[in-house]
Amino acid sequence: MKIKNRERLISSGDIEARKVVLEVLETTLQSLDAYHVIRSLLALEGDYLRIGKHRWDLERKHRIFVIGAGKACNAMAKAVEEKMGDRITQGLVIVKQVDPGEHLKQIELAVGGHPIPNEEGLHASKRILKMVEQATSDDLFIGLISGGSSALMSCPTPG
Repeated sequence: MKIKNRERLISSGDIEARKVVLEVLETTLQSLDAYHVIRSLLALEGDYLRIGKHRWDLERKHRIFVIGAGKACNAMAKAVEEKMGDRITQGLVIVKQVDPGEHLKQIELAVGGHPIPNEEGLHASKRILKMVEQATSDDLFIGLISGGSSALMSCPTPG
């Protein structure tokens, strides 16, 4: 359930109408949930990775990296890791916060600044750039970007 203050919202006014509106909102929010959207878009079919209409032969890829940033990247990274597992060589996504007990095996969750960029986000952005610099044409990158990424993954040029 996404709406955490449901009981308070239906405690006054036209309670039946409020229940209907909240049910519609809850259903809509569930269908837009980043975790469920990514899980529905990404599929492993033997040694092939399918994302939407695109397919990659993973036998032809040396390494698989996951990079990204955004407020929904915790859920997005979890969905990718659940589908890809140990096939992921390394991953780093920059998020607004990491909840207690939230830990992924292959993808690191780094906390950056939002809505104001900070040093931690800059440091994580530079680490992503190093990951990209070491890649070859035989590697595959899965990019995860959601709202807030411009603040979380900022890496301004000097000056």
